[in-house]
Amino acid sequence: MKLKDVKPQDYLKQVYGSWFGKVIGVRLGSPDEGWSEEKIREVYGDKEGYLVDYDIYASDDDTNGPLFFVRALLDYDTISAEKIGQTFLNYLQEYKGFFWWGGVGVSTEHTAYENLKNGIKAPMSGSYKTNGTAIAEQIGGQIFSDCWGYVAGYDVQRAIDLSRMASSVTHDLSGIEGGIFVAAAITIAMIEKDIHKVIDQALSYLNRDLEYYKVAKDILAFYEKEKEDYKKCLKYIQDNYGYDKYPGTCHIIPNMALMIMAMSYGEGDFTKTLTMLNRCGWDTDCNCGNVGSILGALVGLEGIEESWIRPVNDVLNASSAIGCLNIQSVSESAKLFTKLAYKLEGLEIPEFDLFDLPFGTKGIRCNDGHIEVKDKKLNVFSRDIYGFAYYLKEDLYDGRYDPQFSPILNPGDQIILDIESDGSDFASYVSGCKGERFEQDLILNDGKLVIDLPVSKDLVIHKVGLRSQSDYAIKDIKVIRRPQIDYDLRNWSYEHYGPRYGGDAMNNIRAFTEHSGNWSLENGLKGESREHGLITSGIYGNRYRTISWTFVPEKGREHLLIFNMRGYLHRYAIGLKEDALVLIAYAEDEETILSSCPLKWENGVCHTLCLSDEKDKLKVLFDDQEYQFEAMELKDLFGFGLGKDCVNSTLAVKATL
Repeated sequence: MKLKDVKPQDYLKQVYGSWFGKVIGVRLGSPDEGWSEEKIREVYGDKEGYLVDYDIYASDDDTNGPLFFVRALLDYDTISAEKIGQTFLNYLQEYKGFFWWGGVGVSTEHTAYENLKNGIKAPMSGSYKTNGTAIAEQIGGQIFSDCWGYVAGYDVQRAIDLSRMASSVTHDLSGIEGGIFVAAAITIAMIEKDIHKVIDQALSYLNRDLEYYKVAKDILAFYEKEKEDYKKCLKYIQDNYGYDKYPGTCHIIPNMALMIMAMSYGEGDFTKTLTMLNRCGWDTDCNCGNVGSILGALVGLEGIEESWIRPVNDVLNASSAIGCLNIQSVSESAKLFTKLAYKLEGLEIPEFDLFDLPFGTKGIRCNDGHIEVKDKKLNVFSRDIYGFAYYLKEDLYDGRYDPQFSPILNPGDQIILDIESDGSDFASYVSGCKGERFEQDLILNDGKLVIDLPVSKDLVIHKVGLRSQSDYAIKDIKVIRRPQIDYDLRNWSYEHYGPRYGGDAMNNIRAFTEHSGNWSLENGLKGESREHGLITSGIYGNRYRTISWTFVPEKGREHLLIFNMRGYLHRYAIGLKEDALVLIAYAEDEETILSSCPLKWENGVCHTLCLSDEKDKLKVLFDDQEYQFEAMELKDLFGFGLGKDCVNSTLAVKATL
C-alpha cells in the first residue's frame, strides 16, 4: 500500500486510532506502574476498564517522547540521529519533567542527556560503548518509538530507519531493537489485520543474534504449545525472563516478553489484550501504551470501546520546556503526525478541518447536557461549555512528570467561532487564575461569534466559556493573537499541582515554564544559576511590538531578556553581559554575539530594559539610554536567562502587540 493511493482523511483516521490506543494504554497502566502481578490482584482484583478516574491527566513520559522527538521532522530538512539528539536538547527541561531523571548511570535518558549536553553526539550518546550494556538496554528506546510508525506512511523501512536513529540517541542493542519492533508493528498493522502476522512480520526485521529477537520467538513458541491459558505463559516469563534476571531499573526484555504474550493471547481484541497485559504488572503504562498503539493501528478507532475513549476527552498534556506545547489534544497531534507522513513522502501536505475526527472535542467540556463531534462540527446540547487556557491545581489529578504550562490564550486575544444556530442568545465568560470573571454578551453576525479576551493587569486566563439557551454547532475556531501581557511578579503565585512522579510536590510558577536554574517567588521572580538559568512564557505565533523587563541583578555578570524563542537551542537574548549591553543569537550549539555596546552597571540596582520593534530597527531602552540594533521581529516565547553563578529578581514584565 502506498500513501499516495490513500485519501489523507483515511490515513489520518488510522494514525488517530493508533495514537489514541497509545494514550489509552498509558492512562490504563499508570496507577499500577512498577507493581507485581500479585499486588495488582490484591489492590484491584478483576476491576474492568480504567483503574483510576484521572479526569484531566497531567502528563507522562510515554506520550512526551512521541510528541516532541518527532518535531525533528519539523525543525530540520534532513534527519539523522545527531539532529534528533539536538531535538532532545531543544525541547527538554534540564533535570525535570519529560521522563525519569533517576541519575547518570541509573536512568538511561538522564545518562544520554548528560552525554549530549557535554558534546557527545548521537548515536554515541546512547551507545553501549559509552554507557554500558545495562543502561543501553532499558525500556526507553521502545516506549518513545510509536511516532515513527505514525509518520512512516505505510513504509516499513522508513519506520525502521527513523526509529533506529531516534532510539540510538539514548539506547543501543536490544534497546534499539525494541524501537524498531514497535514502529514496524504499527506500520504493518495499518495494512495487515491479523495480529499474529503483524508480530511475525515485525520480528523479521530484527537482528536475530540479539536477545530481543530470541526471547520474542521463545514466547511465541510457548504460545503455540499452550494457547488456552495465558497465565501459564506469564509464569514461564516470570520464571525465565523476570526483572531479577536483568540489570537496571526497567530492562526491555521482561516487558517485551509480556507484550508478545498479551498480543498473542489477546487475538487482536483491544480490551482483552490491554486488560490482560495490565494485570501482569511490571512497566504497565509503557507496555500497555506500546501494545495499545499497535492494537489501535490494527482495529482502528471503531475497534476500541467508547468507554476507553470518552474519559480522555481529547486532552493530551505534556511536560516539555515549551509551556504552550504542553497543552495539546489527541486529535490535533494525530494531524501533525499525518502531515509529517505526507512531508516525508514528498506529497502535498493535507489540510484538515478542526472537528473532523470523532471524539475530537479539543478538550472542551460542558457543565450540563452533552457535546459530540459529528459531521465535522462540535454539536452542543448544553447551555454552558468551556475550555481551559491554563490549569490550576484543582484541575489536574496530580503532578506526575512535572507538568508546567504557559497559558495558550492571552489577554487581548480574539476568538472567532464559526457557528450554526437557530438562536442568537450567546454570552461568553472568561475566568482568571485569581478568580477574576469577565462576561460579554455576543452578537451572532453572519454565523460568526467574536470573543474579545479582556485586558487586565496580572491577568492569566484560566478558561473561556460560552453560554446559550439554544442548541448549536461549532464548525471552526480561530484565534487572532493580540497579546497584552502585563505581570507584576512581586505578588505572584505558584500552582501546587500535587504529587510528582518521584513522590514530592510539583509547584509551577504561574504562567511560566522553567528550563534550567532554580526559580522561586521572593519579592519577585527570583532566579539562581550554577551553570545557566532559563524560564519562559508566551505562545508560538505571538507577535509583540514591545517587551519590557524590570529586574534587579543581584549576583554575577550575565542577565538576559529572552525573546524569539522556539526552544533552548533556538532563541535570542538581549541584556547585560560583563560590562556591555549585548544582543545574542543561539542556534544549535552556537552562541553568537550579534552586537555589543559598552555599558557600566552594578548589581543590586533596579533596571528596566525595553525592546521595541520599530520595523526598520530594534530599539532598546536601558533605563533612560537608547540603543539601536538591526531590525528584528519580536515573537514566540519570551523569558529571562542567567549566566554562570548568577542571581537576579524580575519585578515586572510586559509583552504587548
